[in-house]
Amino acid sequence: MRENNIFIVRSLILAACFLAASSLVFYLPYKVIHDSTIDSVNARQLLLAKKAARGIQDFFHHYESILVHLATHDEIIKLDDAGKKLIEELHHTSHEDISAISRIDADGHILYTFPYNPDVIGMDISGQEHNRLIVENHEPLVSDVFTAVQGYRTIAYAIPLFDKGIYAGSLNLLIPFEIISQRYLADIVLGEDGYAWMISKKGVELYCPVPGHTGKTVFETSSRFPSVIEMAEKMMRGEQGHTTYDYDRIKDRQTKIIRKQAAYCPINIPGNLWSIVVETPERQILKAVNDFGKWWLAIFCVLVFAILFYMTFFVRSRLIAGEARKRQLVEKKLRENDRLFSRFINNAHIPVVMVRMNGTIEFLNDKFEELCGYTLQDIPTIDQWFSKAYPDEKLQEEINRAWKTKLKESIKNDTAVTFKERTITCKDGSERDVVFAYTLIDDRVVITFHDNTEQNRLKRAEQVLLRRQTRAKKMEAIGLMAGGVAHDLNNILSGIVSYPELLLLQLPEDSELRKPISAIQESGQRAAAVVADLLTVARGVASARETSNLNTLILQYLDSPEHKKVESFHRNVSCTTQLEPELANISCSPVHIKKCLMNLITNAAEAVDIEGDVVVSTRNQTVDDPAGKTLPIEKGQYVVLSVRDTGSGIAEKDVDHIFEPFYTKKIMGRSGTGLGLSVVWNTVQDHGGTITVASSKDGTTFELYFPISEEKVPVKETGTKIEQLKGNGERILIVDDERQQRDIASQILISLGYEVNAVSSGEKAIEYMKENSVDLLLLDMIMDPGINGRQTYEQIIKIHPDQKAVIASGFSKNDDVQKLNQLGVEGFIKKPYSLEQLGKSVKFELRKLN
Repeated sequence: MRENNIFIVRSLILAACFLAASSLVFYLPYKVIHDSTIDSVNARQLLLAKKAARGIQDFFHHYESILVHLATHDEIIKLDDAGKKLIEELHHTSHEDISAISRIDADGHILYTFPYNPDVIGMDISGQEHNRLIVENHEPLVSDVFTAVQGYRTIAYAIPLFDKGIYAGSLNLLIPFEIISQRYLADIVLGEDGYAWMISKKGVELYCPVPGHTGKTVFETSSRFPSVIEMAEKMMRGEQGHTTYDYDRIKDRQTKIIRKQAAYCPINIPGNLWSIVVETPERQILKAVNDFGKWWLAIFCVLVFAILFYMTFFVRSRLIAGEARKRQLVEKKLRENDRLFSRFINNAHIPVVMVRMNGTIEFLNDKFEELCGYTLQDIPTIDQWFSKAYPDEKLQEEINRAWKTKLKESIKNDTAVTFKERTITCKDGSERDVVFAYTLIDDRVVITFHDNTEQNRLKRAEQVLLRRQTRAKKMEAIGLMAGGVAHDLNNILSGIVSYPELLLLQLPEDSELRKPISAIQESGQRAAAVVADLLTVARGVASARETSNLNTLILQYLDSPEHKKVESFHRNVSCTTQLEPELANISCSPVHIKKCLMNLITNAAEAVDIEGDVVVSTRNQTVDDPAGKTLPIEKGQYVVLSVRDTGSGIAEKDVDHIFEPFYTKKIMGRSGTGLGLSVVWNTVQDHGGTITVASSKDGTTFELYFPISEEKVPVKETGTKIEQLKGNGERILIVDDERQQRDIASQILISLGYEVNAVSSGEKAIEYMKENSVDLLLLDMIMDPGINGRQTYEQIIKIHPDQKAVIASGFSKNDDVQKLNQLGVEGFIKKPYSLEQLGKSVKFELRKLN
């Protein structure tokens, strides 16, 4: 037996060596000829592509020198009669290449075109890509192919014009693309089917002899051919080279995929990039080589046949003699493999279940019992496994159907089958996310489990954290913009809010002017309220904090005219409360908490389609899990405000966007400004809390968390009369860059009995204080140009160390305000302010001085 095996092995080695040598004799000459032929054709194709590219580049270089020269002529820049004459002369000398010459102004309008066409004069073509780019970049450029306003397919060569260094528009040559394609591309023909085509840097086929390709992108015409797309992407990056790709060949109404050899190179033109490719079918290139290969292959086949005949006849007898011994060895090996396989499965690091075709579970390994807790006694059949792992009966039926379907598929195709991830219930009641894989081995099904539970938990946690971070960054960016707008609006609104108040003080009670002036004041106050919402979106709640009880604020709002108005609009909605009797206090801005209530209750009422409930509730809650795991807040004691409705819920795709400013599904202007939930979100953030949203088809619940305060609720002061705000001739210096704001503050303070001076900048205030002293500064925070309020105060206290001041700002409290607080400035008043607000702040600071 051993001698026979040695003989067979030697015979096989000899035959293999002979076949290998014969293959080399056949293959090497064919390979050399094949490769050298393709290399030669690719070199020729690249040469043709470069020649065409140089021709196109020279074409544009010729007109570049002409346009650069014309761009320096004042006649062209000013477009007088001499300039128009120069344009006409250029067209006459180059009419074979140029279809039209247009002078475009700096805004993208046609000033003049030749041949003259009155219908297009003044037309706005700034929307055309090349005109938009030259307006933005002020650089010469060649456009891609487009349809001119004159109505034909063309390209534009545009060069910018400057009048004393200022962009004054452009001079555009319109060149029919057919001139370029016919002159440089159409004559490139290689054999029967070789040709050239050209694309833009966006992948648009500018020229292609294949019908239907010109004007479309390569991604449209070659979507089924990744190798073409790969070549096109390199061409779009300006690369040079050659490649092989497969493509359709349509001939005699029959489509056949053929292989092509292609060489490509870029065309560097001003402000743009085109690329030429020259291609030839490989069958055309290798026709002669293939004829040689057929003859050579015939010889090789004869040799192979002779060797196979010899081996079959001579070795067959030896193989038959060793078959019996081989069968014995195989059977022994199978028994050993079965033993090793059983040992391997039981010690495997993944759960394994072995099931017979009749559904009986034959084996569970140790890892399965460790993961799921079930033993073979718990689940002797696959049906009992389904009943325990999937307690829901509908899910059991679905899993059972999938098991039978996949089992039939595995038997039919003799392949392993993987199921999508499922959640199973373990013996201890816990749940795990697992992926099953079924493998058919003889009359058994081997099921393996991959546990994704921890991986999914981490992924969900990462996604929650990412969403929180993304939302915070987005709200911060929008807040910065909203804050700047609010600052400017507050300065503007000061006149509308404050001047009417001064006028009303001077008018008799029976004056006919009191009603329209009061209406102006009310409109200004309503506008100021919207600006206050913008400031809240800017994450800068400027209102002072005070200790309040949330239950009290809720009852005050529900008894307010604002809520009565909501109730009148939604009579089908019942609004009830469930308030915690022993609710802890919070430190808050009451006006912003009430705005949160107004926005949440209004949204909840509008969410109820026909008839339903809105429930406002409060509770004390302890948050004791690690910060950010469940809620993005620190451990501690919180008061929770909950607003729940029985509406149809919020669409899942909208939940992540509802707190963004102006993101609304309502009709803008009818249901609000689109800032409602943004105000809620930013108010909660500014108060050191967080907000959660739970929504389904049965309704939506918003929960707002506020840190508790150990302080007691202070007793409210009674209203202040104007007489209590009167001064005693104290000297006040107003520092504000807004003339109107200086005038308003001056008139208010003078009417209250103060001696007032006003300056328009921090620098002027410093100069004034070098020669004078005042009892109080009324100091604007943001002044432009020049130094701001903080810098002004820092310079003044070097002259008068104990100088008192009140800060007036149209923006929220920021870092500069905090620094002034550290220097002893406590007074802060937000624009637009009323007489009472300003009078109180000034009186308070002067009392501290006295």
